Amino acid sequence: MKLLSLLKYNIKQNYLVFIIICGVMILYLATIINMYDPNGLEELIALANYKMPPEVMAAFGFTIENNASLLHLINSFFYGMLLYFTLIIYVIIVGNRLIAEHVNNGTMAYLLSTPNKRCNVACMQAGFFLITIALQIILLAVSGVITSEISFPGYLNIQAYIILNIGVFLLFGVFSGISFLSSCIFNDTKNSLALGAGLPLAFIIINILANVDESLHFLRNFTVISLLDTDAIIAGNGYLGKFAVMTLISLILYTSGIYIFTKKDLSI
Repeated sequence: MKLLSLLKYNIKQNYLVFIIICGVMILYLATIINMYDPNGLEELIALANYKMPPEVMAAFGFTIENNASLLHLINSFFYGMLLYFTLIIYVIIVGNRLIAEHVNNGTMAYLLSTPNKRCNVACMQAGFFLITIALQIILLAVSGVITSEISFPGYLNIQAYIILNIGVFLLFGVFSGISFLSSCIFNDTKNSLALGAGLPLAFIIINILANVDESLHFLRNFTVISLLDTDAIIAGNGYLGKFAVMTLISLILYTSGIYIFTKKDLSI
C-alpha cells in the first residue's frame, strides 16, 4: 500500500464522520448566531434561565450580559462546551483509527511490507489528522462569518473571531496530539481509546466542574483548556503566549508519537 493509497483509505474511512461532525457544528453555530438581538438579549437570557438552572448555565459557560456583542454570544454559547463535546467525537474516532487500529487488525503488516518507512506512515497519518481538523474549523469559521454578515451585517468582530478559531485549532491540536500519541503507543484499540479519549474528556469534564462554583475555579489550571483564553482574545491582547504553549505541546505530542511508533516492537 503506497502512501497515496493510505491517504485515499483515510478519506474513505473517515469522510462520513467528518461531514456529520462538521455539519452539526455549522448548524449549531448558525442557530446561535440567529438568536442574537442587537437591541438586547433580555429575552434570550430569560429563556435560557427558564430552560436551565443557573448551575447548568455556568457549567457549560452560558453566561452573557444583556448588552453582549455578537462575538460574546457566539463565544459563550458555542465556542465552549458545545464545540468541545462535538469536535472531540471526531478526534476520538479518527485518532484511534490512524495507527492502533491498523496494528490491531493486521493491516499495518501489509502497509509496512511495502517500501514505506514507519516514519513516513506516521507522518502521513499525523498530517491527515491535523489537516482535517483544520479544515473543519476553517469551514466553521467561514460559515460563522457568512451567517453573521447575512443576519447582522457589521456586528461581528471578524478579526477577533478568526483569532478565536485559530485558538480552537491549537487547543484541538493538543487534544488530537494526545489521541495520536496514544494510538502510536498502544497496539490495541482498547488501550488506545482509554488514553486517547479518556484524557481529553477528563480535561473537558474538569473544566465543567470548575465553572460550577467559584471555589472550584482553580481546577481550570489543571487543564489545557485554560490556555484558550477567550476573554483575552476578545480583548485583543494577552493570548499569544498561551497560543505558543499550545503549539509547543502539540509539537511534542506529535513528534513523540512518531518517534515511539518508529522505534517500538509491533505485534504484527
